[in-house]
Amino acid sequence: MKNLKTLEIGKNVKLTLIPESKFKTNLISVYIQRKLDRNEVTKNALLPGILKSGCNKYKTLGQLTDREEELYGSYLHAGASKRGESQVLGFSILSVNEKYLDEKILGQCIEFLNEIINNPLVIDGGFNEEYLNIEKEILKDSIMSIINDKGNYAMKRTNEIMFEGEPYSINGKGYIEDLDTIDRVSLYEHYKEVLKTSPIEIMIEGEFEESEVVELIKEKFQFDRGNIIDIPKEEYYKEVDEVKEVKENMDIAQGKLVMGYRCNVDYLDEEKYYSLLLGSRILGGGADSKLFINVREKESLCYTIYSTIQKSKSTMMVCSGIEAQNYEKTVNLVKEQVQKLKDGDITESEISNAKIAFINSLNSLNDEIGRISDFYFSQSISKNKSDLDQIKNMINKSTKEDIVEAVKNIELDTIYFLSK
Repeated sequence: MKNLKTLEIGKNVKLTLIPESKFKTNLISVYIQRKLDRNEVTKNALLPGILKSGCNKYKTLGQLTDREEELYGSYLHAGASKRGESQVLGFSILSVNEKYLDEKILGQCIEFLNEIINNPLVIDGGFNEEYLNIEKEILKDSIMSIINDKGNYAMKRTNEIMFEGEPYSINGKGYIEDLDTIDRVSLYEHYKEVLKTSPIEIMIEGEFEESEVVELIKEKFQFDRGNIIDIPKEEYYKEVDEVKEVKENMDIAQGKLVMGYRCNVDYLDEEKYYSLLLGSRILGGGADSKLFINVREKESLCYTIYSTIQKSKSTMMVCSGIEAQNYEKTVNLVKEQVQKLKDGDITESEISNAKIAFINSLNSLNDEIGRISDFYFSQSISKNKSDLDQIKNMINKSTKEDIVEAVKNIELDTIYFLSK
């Protein structure tokens, strides 16, 4: 992106400026990155909710809401997410562009966000007990709710089976059995360690005066830093010795099939990686894909079917909703379509359609504030340097031969089927 600028403003604290004048709002986002670790994943998942419940200056949710209203309806958000084998704590504030107001509020919004992150509500050396108990119940409900979405549950189980022994198998939401072991004091001590030792990225997207924003960020955000943890690049290469096949039963209306493939393509080899994405799009990325046409339309074996790439682990998941009696036929037909892709049975029309869909998807990142920030944060943590225009260029340049080269090592690792 033109005019994108990244600065180091502290010890492993990066600031990225994303100028964009098409929106009437500005978005300030703070991303705190941790390793995806079974010993702390549940603690980390609790933190955003606790911090957004009240801080030292605005002690209740009501006071926080009042402050949002004073800042012309600014919106504060906090959450935790799994990004590859990292867990990211994200905090943001969306505010009206100052040029539409009679008052300068950007500095106040930055200060407000800093209060949430760096000045939490602490009582006798720990977080507020009531707020912690509420957040434990919310997190427990969230963890349990995945069972109600059978597609997501099947994907979760596939990840646990396929990536057993790898950090990626860890549930990013945490674990219910951990909740009773977490108290308000130990959680606060953990949070202080998180702030001191984690890589931090701040992004501001919108219309602003660059020099003013840099000074405001430096002035308002005060992080107490220590020795910063190293977050290693994910291991993406793995040979498959034997395909794992797991069938499980549940009271379910429609069976959920997930077939997990190892692709063994390094996402830092960007031209090859984007050719792999095109291959997945040709295989199962839409109504014109091989899987949709041959498995759903011609054979009527499923209600839904698609393929998706997991970037950091270089895997491809084929997901489908089928009747139990169609299991063998569907699995064999998916294998057949994957083999056709590897053999180069690809038309120019399929390649063209995949490129158009991909470019349209990238263009849509500009439709809503925050999507570009999130894209460039994802690029940053994966050490990818390319901007949107460079990625579009790589996609447009990719040939049939490039796609075949990228998909040739795709290998089936795991078949998971959830049925009645």
